[in-house]
Amino acid sequence: MAFLSVEEALRVIEETPCLDRTERVSVFDCCGRVAAEDIVSAADQPPFDRSPLDGFAFRSEDVAGASAGHPARLRQAGYVPAGCGETFAVGPGECVRIMTGGRIPADCDAVVGIEDADYEEGCDRDGDTAVRIYKAVGHHQNYVFAGEDFARGEVLCKAGERIDAAMAACLSAAGIPEVPVRARFPVFLLSTGSEICRPDEPLTEGKIHDSNAVYLSSRLKELGFSCKTDWASDDEALLKRTILESREQFPLILTTGGVSVGDFDLMPKVLAELGARILFHGVSLKPGSPLMLARLGACHILCLSGNPYAAAATFELFARPLLAKLSADPSLKMAEAEGMLAEPFRKGSAVPRYLRARFKEGLLHVPQGHASGQMLSMAGCDCLAELPAGEGPFEAGTKLKVYLL
Repeated sequence: MAFLSVEEALRVIEETPCLDRTERVSVFDCCGRVAAEDIVSAADQPPFDRSPLDGFAFRSEDVAGASAGHPARLRQAGYVPAGCGETFAVGPGECVRIMTGGRIPADCDAVVGIEDADYEEGCDRDGDTAVRIYKAVGHHQNYVFAGEDFARGEVLCKAGERIDAAMAACLSAAGIPEVPVRARFPVFLLSTGSEICRPDEPLTEGKIHDSNAVYLSSRLKELGFSCKTDWASDDEALLKRTILESREQFPLILTTGGVSVGDFDLMPKVLAELGARILFHGVSLKPGSPLMLARLGACHILCLSGNPYAAAATFELFARPLLAKLSADPSLKMAEAEGMLAEPFRKGSAVPRYLRARFKEGLLHVPQGHASGQMLSMAGCDCLAELPAGEGPFEAGTKLKVYLL
């Protein structure tokens, strides 16, 4: 087994071409997806000059000098609620009552809030009602222009950008009911080992209930991917058949277990006999060093350790970058930060070691229970902390690179 450094393995993953698959989804379903092309607004937003408040619209010159003691007196020529399509001619000395979002008549250039105006007689909205304006309002004051947010023909979202809720709202406002996005491909998840029982199977002597499939499928769903989960014993024929049956439907197969050098670590042999191209096998890190990446036709196969925490850590460190490359969504990679150990960690390592931890206010709190087979201490953790190779023990206050889950 020729071990690569973490950086070398990630460079191999970085060379993976993205899957050229696109689809159109409802604007209601586009949040969290990646734009497949530049998305151009089909309309101005807002599509007309509108009022930002409830009040009266008029010519600003007609209220010049108005004050609480000397109000301007205007005649109400109409009423413009939000959604009104009617147009009004507003002459000198006239105004219209207007609601928030109402279309400002072409003859008007300013709006005053209802709190700075009243009626001389009652609150009628029609007829020749006289309105008193108690505040001078300048040209284009309280005035929202058509296209103020964005204009027709403007690129709202560039190809390759991830769409968030705010952008989805803009796309809807731009008159785009369906959005072109990168297709989300399904992942096939295969948990291997003759000692493994499915979660719903009775536990017999020598067996253990599987946890890897639950963690990995849960994380895939959290990241926005669907997956199919299956289990296989340490049987060459069964493993070959399962992989061959899945490679056409699934661009990515994730396996756990059977990837090291033991008598029943069959994945390297199985993939070699299937004619897969082994991109790497073995990475210098702890935990999960037997990691293997292969390609069989158009299908990538990433084989993780069977130890639960080792599978979890290497999924975060390597499967996520691979998912990011295949789906052209760099946001799937873990964000990086720097933190300080809140308590000492007394062990060192000859290779980079990745600790589960909780990251709060710049401090890393590392739980007890660090073995690669332990998973309970992973619960509640929100990051991986990298211990540099060949160093340690590590005192409280030591600065470490942090990968946010």
